[in-house]
Amino acid sequence: MKAVRIHRFGGPEVLSLDEVPMPQPRDDEVTLKVCAASVNPVDYRTREGSVGGDLPVTLGRDVSGVVELCGTRAHTLKKGDPMYAMLGNDRGGNAEYVVVKATEAAAKPERLSHVEAAAVPLAGTTA
Repeated sequence: MKAVRIHRFGGPEVLSLDEVPMPQPRDDEVTLKVCAASVNPVDYRTREGSVGGDLPVTLGRDVSGVVELCGTRAHTLKKGDPMYAMLGNDRGGNAEYVVVKATEAAAKPERLSHVEAAAVPLAGTTA
């Protein structure tokens, strides 16, 4: 799968479109096929090196997508369920797929598009 990552800190020129393995869910996780991801101030701060962390890193804290794979204990969700989520520092949403804990993803409201839903988690929490 493809993911937008950085291998060094700097300006927009350090963004790299990489081929990486598709993440597999643990028992309590789901793999989402990303339909939309947002860009927040933490993304450019991470890219610039202000936040720190290990490299390479995939940017993007918010995603909206559909469940692709379910861990064995994520039995309340099924393939195709539309979800949205805020990701931690160790996962990035600027990728074709991302893994999240089933309890950290929420059902995408039907009246929101994936683009709209991806803009909600971090900004909504901040507001």
